[in-house]
Amino acid sequence: MISHLLELRNRLLRYLLVLFVAFALCFWQADALFDFLASPLRAALGPHPTMVFIAPHEAFFTYLRLSMFAAFTLTFPWLLAELWAFIVPGLYAHERRVFTPMLLLGGALFYAGAAFAYYGVFPFAFKFFFGFASDHIAAMPSLKESLTLFIRMLFAFGVAFEMPLGLLLLMHFGALTREKLAANRGYVVLIVFVAAAILTPPDVVTQIMLALPMWLLFELTLLLQRALERNRQHQTDAKDASA
Repeated sequence: MISHLLELRNRLLRYLLVLFVAFALCFWQADALFDFLASPLRAALGPHPTMVFIAPHEAFFTYLRLSMFAAFTLTFPWLLAELWAFIVPGLYAHERRVFTPMLLLGGALFYAGAAFAYYGVFPFAFKFFFGFASDHIAAMPSLKESLTLFIRMLFAFGVAFEMPLGLLLLMHFGALTREKLAANRGYVVLIVFVAAAILTPPDVVTQIMLALPMWLLFELTLLLQRALERNRQHQTDAKDASA
């Protein structure tokens, strides 16, 4: 047990070193990172976008938070690799065949959700909200509040897109079945919209833009599970025929 704990400690320390290096590089390029992250917001503001900070330390701590978030996002695959390398020696061969693609799928889905939020949701949502500005009402978003919204939305969409992975694991281990999920589709859709309301800011626009992709992912998960079941059935039939 002590040797395993020491190995886990060494792997986590190695990851923390990588995280610190990534954080330093991200903080060095914090201004460029914020320009990239805020580009959909600035595009929605019009030809003369202006962002403000109120407290003297607001910009500094905003860049610190941004750098840490960017560093963790960039090094997250490294963390998964270290944890997987620690866990995999204790797994059976059939468990490795299941969890290895699931691990890759989980990382891909998280990044896909964040990319969907950035490229699909941000431009539309910011254009909609800033459309309420007028000659007498100026839109001047603050650095701190904008970054908080960015991080919350990216994280919410990344986590929400992990739903297919969770459903596939539950169906693989027999906790749920495809038939039961399909029969209770109405309840699942209700849960999806409730989850979207919890994860997103309190507005209908972003809630709907998160709930609809989650619903689509649910339907695609059912189709994928049906294909997997048919493939397993064909393999079983082939083994029975050869025997």
